[in-house]
Amino acid sequence: MDILGLFDLPRWAATIVFFLLTVCLYTWYKQSYFKRMGIKQRKTLFFLGDMVDIVKKGIGYLDLQDYKKYGKTFGTYTGNRPTLVISDPEIIKQITVKQFDKFTNRSQMINLPEFWKSAVSLAEGHTWRNIRHTLSPTFTSGKMRHMGPYLQRCLDVFHEVLDKKIQECPEGFDIDSAVRGYTMDVICSTGFGTEVSAQTDPDNPFNKHAKAALTFNPVSPTFLFLVFFPDIAGAFPKLFPTNFVPKDSLDFFIDASKSFIAERKNSSSKHRDLLQLMVNAQIGEDEKTPNETRTQGLTDTEIIANSIVFMLAGFDTTASTIAWMLYELAMNPDAQEKLINSIDQEIGESKLSYDNVFNMRYMDMVMSETLRVHPIVQRINRDASEDIEINGLKIKKGMDCTYCPSILHFAEEYWDEPNKFDPERFSPENKDRINEYAYMPFGLGPRNCIGMRLAQLEVKMTIISLLQKYRIHKTDQLQVCTLCIVL
Repeated sequence: MDILGLFDLPRWAATIVFFLLTVCLYTWYKQSYFKRMGIKQRKTLFFLGDMVDIVKKGIGYLDLQDYKKYGKTFGTYTGNRPTLVISDPEIIKQITVKQFDKFTNRSQMINLPEFWKSAVSLAEGHTWRNIRHTLSPTFTSGKMRHMGPYLQRCLDVFHEVLDKKIQECPEGFDIDSAVRGYTMDVICSTGFGTEVSAQTDPDNPFNKHAKAALTFNPVSPTFLFLVFFPDIAGAFPKLFPTNFVPKDSLDFFIDASKSFIAERKNSSSKHRDLLQLMVNAQIGEDEKTPNETRTQGLTDTEIIANSIVFMLAGFDTTASTIAWMLYELAMNPDAQEKLINSIDQEIGESKLSYDNVFNMRYMDMVMSETLRVHPIVQRINRDASEDIEINGLKIKKGMDCTYCPSILHFAEEYWDEPNKFDPERFSPENKDRINEYAYMPFGLGPRNCIGMRLAQLEVKMTIISLLQKYRIHKTDQLQVCTLCIVL
């Protein structure tokens, strides 16, 4: 190929040069997005954006670092995909509550298959509203009161597992695996009325496949294409579907969900759990109407997708919270002793229930502080459905608007000594000083965590039950806790 009469290039070489030039121009254009908008951003690496720093430092630490340097609003890039990070509680209030109708959907980094768009955490628009409306009655305080016996049965097994571990390893052991088996038993029992014995079987397939499903592979070719060429992937979503759950694990949970549903339909028992609510609300595919007109009922796919999401979320996030609470109690023995004294005075050896657990003020303070220091998620985002200006900040349609617990939970503007574990900041006399849009352990607004009340009940019952019998001590490895029986 003749180039301006100056030199010849083979066609294949010209093609490569043209491709590289196109990539360079595309990258420059995408990674200058925030500069063109007058929004501060860190200096990015060509093509990679901030990905190297995210891997090296962790996204939470990096966001907090950028907040301190650039202020309450700044831009970041995952490859060539821009994200607007917002840490102004007043703007967050507008996004999550006041103008929620313009930020209803979550911004998706990957192109989800249609199956996952039937889950309440990932659904959009009218589909989300219908599913949320249908599922919400499962998590009322009245329904939670009926969950106590299910939780207690799982706790009894949990204590047996811990007693055995203490006998085998009196010097200490990693409690995380035991906690995860326990939380899997709890979600299957309370949500689906099914015993899966995840605590007593080390090779339990529910544990195995849940772990695989929650292990994200950031180097998959499809994911990399999505972050490096987001416009192309967005224009042709069906060509680049990304299933974040391995096929064998997804097939396992689909089969398990179908089995739970079939068993429930053939059962004469009167359950009051999540599965029963979904089965009662089930509509056949021939009854399905467009999402814009459907106001109730769930399709078969919606029931299965939500069953899987609740199993995975109930397994992982609750387990992490319990583990971090045990860690903080081990690292802060004064708080542990105060909590134990509170348990002795208010509950003693009484049977645990929704009411006596939720009436424990100091228990709530410890849990709230744990979730501040160790938020369940590092980032929460919303997708702007139209161009909008909020408090002088111009937001373009389709922008990924992200707000970060990892920033707001540690911002000195909202918290005294934010790096200190201090449950007293959530005491009744101090709680009113907390900016409600600077604390978001379960999200904010209409799209907050639907299972929040169940998670709180499970965590509180578990910690109280353990401290009625054990003391938590740290070993030489700071991340490992030792359980010792109180004689």
